[in-house]
Amino acid sequence: MTLAQHWTIIVKHYKLIVICALLAGLGALGASKLMTPLYQATVLVQIAIPSGNNQTDYNSLLASDQLVQTEAILATSDPVLREVASHYPGLTADQLSRGVTATPKLNTQLFEIDVLDASPSRAAMLANDIATTLIQQQLRMMQQQRAQADNFFLIAQPAQPALSPVRPNILLNTGTGLLMGLLLGILLAILLEQFDTHVRTPEELKQLLDWPILTTVWKADASEGAIDPKKPHGNVESYRILRTNIGFSGTDKPMRSLVVTSGSPNEGKSTVAANLAIFMARAGKKTLLIDADLRHPVIHEIFHLSADKKGLSNAILACNMSTDIDMFANQQSIPDTLLSLSSVSKLNRTSLLSVAGNRTLLEPSIHTVDVPNLFVMPSGPLPPNSSELLDSKAMQRFFIALANCGAEVVIFDTPPLLGLSDTSILTPKVDGTLVVVDITRAKRGRLKQVQTVLAQSGAQVLGCVVNKQDRSRSDILYPFYYGADAHEGTDNHNVKTRELAALSSATPHALKAVVQSHQAHSTKS
Repeated sequence: MTLAQHWTIIVKHYKLIVICALLAGLGALGASKLMTPLYQATVLVQIAIPSGNNQTDYNSLLASDQLVQTEAILATSDPVLREVASHYPGLTADQLSRGVTATPKLNTQLFEIDVLDASPSRAAMLANDIATTLIQQQLRMMQQQRAQADNFFLIAQPAQPALSPVRPNILLNTGTGLLMGLLLGILLAILLEQFDTHVRTPEELKQLLDWPILTTVWKADASEGAIDPKKPHGNVESYRILRTNIGFSGTDKPMRSLVVTSGSPNEGKSTVAANLAIFMARAGKKTLLIDADLRHPVIHEIFHLSADKKGLSNAILACNMSTDIDMFANQQSIPDTLLSLSSVSKLNRTSLLSVAGNRTLLEPSIHTVDVPNLFVMPSGPLPPNSSELLDSKAMQRFFIALANCGAEVVIFDTPPLLGLSDTSILTPKVDGTLVVVDITRAKRGRLKQVQTVLAQSGAQVLGCVVNKQDRSRSDILYPFYYGADAHEGTDNHNVKTRELAALSSATPHALKAVVQSHQAHSTKS
């Protein structure tokens, strides 16, 4: 990992790092408070040898350096500590030895005796007592060899009671705890990043899949479906951005047909497909939304259509039964461009002309909704073999009829990719594929599987739609503006009538027939 990547991980998990540092620091502080304070008293002992000009005095001075180390060791010896402990009831030599140290001072004739004790005055008394006892024991040994005048032990500095304990060092312990907690937090953050399979931000998603993020749809109520652009809603601009980005994707070739899918169920693909169709229609494009999820269709629920309405399965069967139509009846009505858009090269031209000649094949399966320019083809009766139906020659004929129905944009809502073959059958036959990703439960392995499946099917992936993103205050840059569609709220019935009349004169074949049927129904009512 680079330094920048480590810094990104630290910033991403800064809360965890701060919590670990605070917990460790507070733990060290609490442990320090619970520890018994120990005070240290220090007594300095000097080995003084009378100086002179003769060689003997010089040798004695050199010997004093060795005596410093020797006496420092003797100061903590058992005879000295045992005698000192006998002066204090309840104190043993073993207990005393745990709190006594003697250290020579480098290049001096001094050594210090340090004593740790819970009482500062007692620590000083013990230190002085140890120094005195050491001197007395050494004097007794020297009396056999020298006179009293030759004594070379002097107390250079008596021990004094300490004003503050040396143990525990609260500041040092707390600082050490904070530092250790900080390091532990950073380590945990790096480990979590390595083992965490979730993708939590659009940036991570783009880096993982190398697909553009076409828009971010903010989290909304689970009951919300189709969005009315005339009313305030936080995702109005999100779908306008999606519509615009899809238009940019089709600069070289118009995006006439799209598949909207996801890796797993319940990621919101049907809602995204429905709202994309609404906003495409609001932009003036004659849009046909097809529910190609023949396993768990929901488009009819979003647009409040009856479940028994004819739909995709009926249209496919109608195309399958129309092969006996006179292939020359409407030969001139089939543009060559539509033949290329069908992506069904295996069919001969005779069959194509025969299917396209029946302009009313799709009419019973296409239904109007309350959105101008938008037509919906629900799933229809669910077949037991949806994959076989979508991969049949009848489906190829359906694409030819669809290309000749007059829709400018066709949007397919398909089943999830993983575990099902339905979507993989459709993606090579359309101009582009949108992948909806629920960012709240996206995982690296599953997304990579989606990428692999789409690559194997030869799909033209336009990009990702990040769905259910949590919104923060910083994400609201400008107040929402809804003036673009405000005119649609004035006298909705009259506006709708005028638009239907205009659409009727401009829309060929199946969609035109649907408009005429809707006008007839409105006249009767």
